[in-house]
Amino acid sequence: MEDIRDKILKRQDIRDNEIFKYAKVSVLGCGGLGSTVSMILARSGVTELNLYDFDYIEYSNLNRQNYRLDEVGKKKTLTTKKRIEETLPYVKVNTKDIYIDKDNIKEIIDDADFFIEAFDNRESKTMLFDYFTNIKDKYLFTASGMAGLGDISDIKIKKFKNITMLGDFKSNAKKDGLYLAYVGIVASLEALECLKKIREVKNG
Repeated sequence: MEDIRDKILKRQDIRDNEIFKYAKVSVLGCGGLGSTVSMILARSGVTELNLYDFDYIEYSNLNRQNYRLDEVGKKKTLTTKKRIEETLPYVKVNTKDIYIDKDNIKEIIDDADFFIEAFDNRESKTMLFDYFTNIKDKYLFTASGMAGLGDISDIKIKKFKNITMLGDFKSNAKKDGLYLAYVGIVASLEALECLKKIREVKNG
């Protein structure tokens, strides 16, 4: 497997490859953001991912989430796990089917040092933000405002201690709709900021 990994990652910096090899990231939600971020991190060399979601794939997910028509009705966590392991067999993917809330967030906090927020609702995003403001040596990457066919110039990156926030912070899914072209940009930025933080932390 090491030989396969080296061949796949040969266009990346060898020092980054070694750093990402020992990184573990938890992805909270496997929808439009999470299903994309998970694959980006895996393709970048992160060799262990924890995936959390409680939902099943629906037809309306297919316009922006990393799933196929024949996967409708299947669990998002297990489907994402299968997709990653079939593509990159050296990546270890752990899954747990739970709805994360303030009562069980403590159960997953020790599973990784880096966390990708990929929730659908504002309440869960707020809960996670509030929780991480009181946690040291854990890093959260969260998104807000990724609806419609937005303007890239509206996307901002805000940093608050151990939390990185991305998005336009104004677009509304109910009003503007959800499109992969815009959601995908924010997902890529979440993954990018996470990878940069992993490198920064591991380099001391």
